[in-house]
Amino acid sequence: MIYQVDLERQVAHSKAVGQSQSQARMLSDYVGNILRQAGHATHVFKLRFEQAGAYPLAQFAAPGGLLDSVLPVRLGIPMAVYDASGKLVDSLNGPMPTSAAASPYFPVLAGSARDVDLVTAARTSAHASAWQIQVARRLSSADGSFAGVVVMVIEPSLFIDDYDRLDIDERSAVVLLNRTAGLSAGRLGESLFTSDTLDFTPLGTRGRRLAEVVPDESLDEVPRIYAASELGRDALVAVVGIPRDVALASFERQRLAYFAIAAFAGALILGVTVTLMRQSTRLRASMRAAKEAQAMLRGAVHGSLDAFMLLKAVRGEEGQVVDFVIADINEIGAAILKHPRGRLLGQKAFAFLPRLATTGLFGHYVDVLETGHTHSEEFEIRLEGESPTWIHHQVVPIEDGVAVTWRDITVRKHEELEIRGSRNFLQSLINNLPLLIYVKSARPESFGQIRIWNQAAEAVTGYRPDQVIGKRDAEAFPPGFGLSTPAEDLAMLDTPMIVDLPERPVNRPDGTVRYLHTMSVPLFDTDGQLEYILCIAEDVTRRREQDQNLREALAAHRASEARLRTIADALPAMIAYVDAKQVYRFQNAAFVRDFLGGKSVLGASVRASVGERHYKALEPYMRRALAGETVVFEESEDSHGRELTYEVTYIPQTGDDGRTIAGFHVMRQDITSHKREKRQLIMLSQIDALTGLTNRAGFFQKLNAAMKNSTDKGSLMAVMYMDIDHFKPVNDTYGHNTGDALLKAFSGRLTHTVRASDTVARLGGDEFTIVMENLARNEDASAIAAKIVAAMQKPFKLGEVNVSVSTSIGLAFFAGGPIEAEELLRQADMLLYQAKQAGRNTYRVAN
Repeated sequence: MIYQVDLERQVAHSKAVGQSQSQARMLSDYVGNILRQAGHATHVFKLRFEQAGAYPLAQFAAPGGLLDSVLPVRLGIPMAVYDASGKLVDSLNGPMPTSAAASPYFPVLAGSARDVDLVTAARTSAHASAWQIQVARRLSSADGSFAGVVVMVIEPSLFIDDYDRLDIDERSAVVLLNRTAGLSAGRLGESLFTSDTLDFTPLGTRGRRLAEVVPDESLDEVPRIYAASELGRDALVAVVGIPRDVALASFERQRLAYFAIAAFAGALILGVTVTLMRQSTRLRASMRAAKEAQAMLRGAVHGSLDAFMLLKAVRGEEGQVVDFVIADINEIGAAILKHPRGRLLGQKAFAFLPRLATTGLFGHYVDVLETGHTHSEEFEIRLEGESPTWIHHQVVPIEDGVAVTWRDITVRKHEELEIRGSRNFLQSLINNLPLLIYVKSARPESFGQIRIWNQAAEAVTGYRPDQVIGKRDAEAFPPGFGLSTPAEDLAMLDTPMIVDLPERPVNRPDGTVRYLHTMSVPLFDTDGQLEYILCIAEDVTRRREQDQNLREALAAHRASEARLRTIADALPAMIAYVDAKQVYRFQNAAFVRDFLGGKSVLGASVRASVGERHYKALEPYMRRALAGETVVFEESEDSHGRELTYEVTYIPQTGDDGRTIAGFHVMRQDITSHKREKRQLIMLSQIDALTGLTNRAGFFQKLNAAMKNSTDKGSLMAVMYMDIDHFKPVNDTYGHNTGDALLKAFSGRLTHTVRASDTVARLGGDEFTIVMENLARNEDASAIAAKIVAAMQKPFKLGEVNVSVSTSIGLAFFAGGPIEAEELLRQADMLLYQAKQAGRNTYRVAN
């Protein structure tokens, strides 16, 4: 009776915790919904504001207006608009601070062009415990510059004061906490309170279904059972406490009834007999339930995707374990061992399967049986002459034996080994490239930390990998170091694109100076967020020295032409001098041999020497050099089917008066290998590793080029922005491997649906874009969008799983104009949102 009472007390307590958590979850869902809708409201206001250049809050919040379509106007949520300096320009539903420049959200939104809402918590005054929740969003001018913010201020009392879905006792407690700011607001009965010291501590293992919590300080004299529910990204926690006497009232009544029955049964023998009969009936029911549970467990084991075996120990004369008998095994396990299940049952596992004995599993099974500790590992086996199979297994001790769970992970293991081999290859490639390669983190928590530093970087700069890897630029290098580019890195966050930086000096620790020409390339994660900055640097010190040597050699020409010829012919570069009339006056041996084909043309004009076609390409650069400008450009030519690239430098030469340009010096160098290595690295950085499509950086390169081409030719182009409907349930149900397989299959079907000339890209996650150029009319793009929607309705077969999804598409057009690539993509994103609102599995086209 005592055991039963204690058991029912635990059940009643668990139900009370469940009731509290259910109420807390409803409150957290309500709070999260209001904050999301507030974020949507700021987004709607932003669109109207940026479209018109200004938009009054009174008109926005008018009954039946734009705000009413997202949030009920009757809530009367205070709102304000601040300009780029933080000054209040408009407000509604209550007084607002005259300046927002000191607010935490203001510098964050001012420094980032991304369209996201920020949810923060702040005190109403410096020393008060009262607080409010702020939902803020950036406002941009027509040219994309920062124009200010729109803010919605939500009092926590909106959620806890009169939320009518909470069916709780009048002595119950409702609390909303912001643990980041250390603030809370709550309701005890009909009384509201705020605090900056209140917090709750979880009871039991974190992550249990009934998440009971206790307050760190007493709220009042009423004992309660509390449960909490977290809101996730907004750092808010909803807590509901139910009075303990109300929650356990039913149990207390039941307990008194049990004790009354026990007292009466102690006096009456017949009552005892009846009680025993009842207990017997319950016992039989429990036994039936146990048998049913065993049957269900067996069915689950045999229906599982994992192999399962029950092994009983076989002992020798001295009691030592000599083998294990297969007491039970499911069909999956029999398939892995390559024998029928009926033949395996009752067999001694390691005697019947000698190859199994060579894997070392027997020793692991004995250790688990003797120590009682669970063991798990991955290993490779080869049975009955088959190809090697990778197995992940877990061994659990049972009475005089072990239970073994196996899973065939051959496909995943091969993928891991393939990825590891690819990484080793890439690491070897990076370390052996003559170019400096280093990678910096672009994530907020580790921004600027150097993650990769190859051998060329160590050789050129004098800094070893252990001196720089894991450190930020300011920690690893002295101030003004040529590879430290904080301003360019911050600009990369706002506009991720390839940046070619000018030549800069790098002071080595030994006091010498090297000059580097650097290129920065953005690298994105699978969700399309900027994760790393790849820096490719070329040591141009030798070239600069050659330039300097050339200048010194040419200056010495007046004193000794023979010395000039010796020096110039010794240089590896092709060198010549052209006078103001564009006539060759000097050529070194390399120039005659490699550029003129072995025939000197001293005294001949450039036009006559190189031909009319080549001369037209060189003439603009020669005019700039003869105007006094040092000109650097590249030339490409075909040599026996191999494309060669040269870097050509024209250095003007002044006359004796120091002002008149007498001619210019020519230096021509073969940079084919460096150009090819740079091009290969850039191509690798613009490919999505999972699908093989163009990634986010490559997409923006292509989009900018397509928009320029459309403007130049006056042709029509379009951008499609789409994602996979219900992708997250597929990921959650079948795991990330199936989700990745779906992304690959979706990419393949999408590529076969569009035109060969269209560019398909994956921005990250399940978001895809298509750039369509040279369209004859808008309807052509709409027809392709309809074709894509229809194509994605057919189920995807992913191994043993069939998955049915659909797609939603936003389609925007461009035919020239001042609009930027980000704005065109934003238009397509808004149309995608409209397609989602229309029920998904469709597309929306710009008017």
